[in-house]
Amino acid sequence: MTARLCSNQILSRNVLVPPETYFRLGSQAVNSLGLSARLSEPLGPQSLPTDYATLVYATSGSARRRRLIAAEVAQYMPWLPHDLSQSPYCVDATGQLELVRVDLGGSPQHVARKTTQASHERLDVPQISELAAASRFQVVVLTTSEEKSKAISKALVSCGCTNAVRVHIAVIPRLSFLLLRAN
Repeated sequence: MTARLCSNQILSRNVLVPPETYFRLGSQAVNSLGLSARLSEPLGPQSLPTDYATLVYATSGSARRRRLIAAEVAQYMPWLPHDLSQSPYCVDATGQLELVRVDLGGSPQHVARKTTQASHERLDVPQISELAAASRFQVVVLTTSEEKSKAISKALVSCGCTNAVRVHIAVIPRLSFLLLRAN
C-alpha cells in the first residue's frame, strides 16, 4: 500500500537515519489539496531533528502529550504573538503547556542562553506569565545524553532561567544520529 502511495506521489519517502525512512505528502497530494509545494520536500537539517525529538518526547513515557499543530496553537493561545507561536508546543492531559526547545548540537551555554531568551519572551505575555505562576507552563529542553543534560542544567542555573519558569530536560538518545547526519 505504501509503495503504491509513493508511486502515485500521494506520499514521498525520505531518509531518516539509514535504513529508516519517514514520509511526507507527495507532490500529487499537495497539488490536490491546494497546499504549498514545500510540504512535499524533505525536512531540513533543523526541522527534521526538531520534529523528530518533539514527536519522541510527546509519545514516550506514561504521561502522553499532544504536540500542538499551528492551528491548535492559535486556538489554544489566541493571545500569543505570531512570532512566538511558531515553536513546537505540547500539552498534556492535565492542560500543562510545554514549550519545546531542541538541542541541535550547540554548547550547553548556548542552549541555556537560547532557552532563557525563549522563556523570557514568553513570560512577557501576561497569559503565559499567569500559567507559569500557576505551574501550568514549562519549557522542555530535549538533548542527546545525560552528560549534556547535566551540563545544560548547570548552564541554565547560571543564566537564571530556572528562577523565572520551570525547565524540564529530557534525553532523546537517537537525536544524536540525526544531528550527525546533518553535518
